[in-house]
Amino acid sequence: MFSTDNALTFLTDKIRFNIDKGLYTGVVLLDLQKAFDTVDHDILLAKLRATGADDSSVNWFTSYLCNRKQFVFANGAVSDNEFIKCGVPQGSILGPLLFTVYVNDMCRDVLSDLYLYADDSMLLVSGKSVTEIEKTLTEEMHKLNNWLQSNKLSLHLGKTESILFGSKRKLKKASSLNIWCNNVKLEAKSSVKYLGAEFDQDMSGKTMGNSI
Repeated sequence: MFSTDNALTFLTDKIRFNIDKGLYTGVVLLDLQKAFDTVDHDILLAKLRATGADDSSVNWFTSYLCNRKQFVFANGAVSDNEFIKCGVPQGSILGPLLFTVYVNDMCRDVLSDLYLYADDSMLLVSGKSVTEIEKTLTEEMHKLNNWLQSNKLSLHLGKTESILFGSKRKLKKASSLNIWCNNVKLEAKSSVKYLGAEFDQDMSGKTMGNSI
């Protein structure tokens, strides 16, 4: 498994390469609602089989995921134990790996670049026309939203952000994106945080430098 350093280096090189070619790069950072908690066990086990896991391995994961119970303690009161019907254990070594298996086929439903790192995902489109980038990303968001619903996941549209990268000269012509999903306009940002790193629209690094 690659580290966040590898993922950030690859992303930075991609955006800078596009800037050097005189292109814009439009990005949507996806925010999934309670991603690890809403993984459907039946769908996950089916996907494990599809990846080539044998019956013994699938049975082991079934035992690991199913028949877990949880309770709530609040103000001195304890609720009844209830079976956990979905989700993967957070804070575990297997949690991010199982979530990656769960969303690994998401890229089949889109034509644009889709970068997946556990529950940190982004759509990336480059081109000379901001209008075309907006159109493509809006269409791709519609496809992704359908995939998420089919897999019992959902987007937090209030936290899903867009950003337009480019040279300072090109950003003077267009400085933000107009992306819609489910009749909600995604917030357009001048800088975003991804895997702990801050990215400015012109890739100057000023925002991250100032925060340090």
